[in-house]
Amino acid sequence: MDVLKAELEKAFSIQKFDRNFSDTKTVRECRNLIQSLTEVNNGCAVLSDLAAGRSYFSIGSFGEYLGLSQKDLSQEIIESLDEDCIYQHIHPEDLVDKRMLELKFFTFLCSLPIQDRSKYRSNCRIRMLNNKGTFSYISNRTHILRNDPCGNMWLALCQYDISPDQAERVGINSQIINTETGEVTPLFLNEERMSIISEREKSILQLIKEGYLSKEIARELNISVNTVNRHRQNILQKLCVKNSLEAIRAAEIMKLL
Repeated sequence: MDVLKAELEKAFSIQKFDRNFSDTKTVRECRNLIQSLTEVNNGCAVLSDLAAGRSYFSIGSFGEYLGLSQKDLSQEIIESLDEDCIYQHIHPEDLVDKRMLELKFFTFLCSLPIQDRSKYRSNCRIRMLNNKGTFSYISNRTHILRNDPCGNMWLALCQYDISPDQAERVGINSQIINTETGEVTPLFLNEERMSIISEREKSILQLIKEGYLSKEIARELNISVNTVNRHRQNILQKLCVKNSLEAIRAAEIMKLL
């Protein structure tokens, strides 16, 4: 369940990269950087090449802490911008908020002069499933390392390591930080998360949970069966699930019902 993934991909697509653009030297330098970072903090670092749609991993001992498979531990390059081996360990509710933070951060960076983008990073604290089968709090930071010659955001760094703060709190403490001035801008995402599906869609999903069929929902809400079915399909798409049972579970996890 990776809600908002499509929205984020849509946002990234506004950047128009030169298909002939290539700078292997800079990529190699940044890959060396992420390897050094993981050696120092025992975390995980992911370098995303937005131009190539490719991600470079340096997982280190953090992968063992999460209980990643040997296949995941050994991977260094994937032809995707998604960190699936990492994301599948994030609590579903926190993954939604992390996606919203990524979207807000990207939109914010787009509004800045190109030379100012590297001054900012996003920060949050998320729950991730560890090798003991319980959730731990993990610090997550993202910032842009390089822009391409056309001014597109090109190389992005995402870091994960164990948070020194393991106290249980609501939300992921989303922030955008100016690394030069120390100014912190908190982001409150609960209202936006609640609006992922509409109030009408919540009503329909609640009735589905109670065992109502589409024709019964239509009668209860005084709408047509076609309208009910259209809402049902929209719910599945918005929650990135395959069926109504998965939709109910996802909505409950995200506290939408």
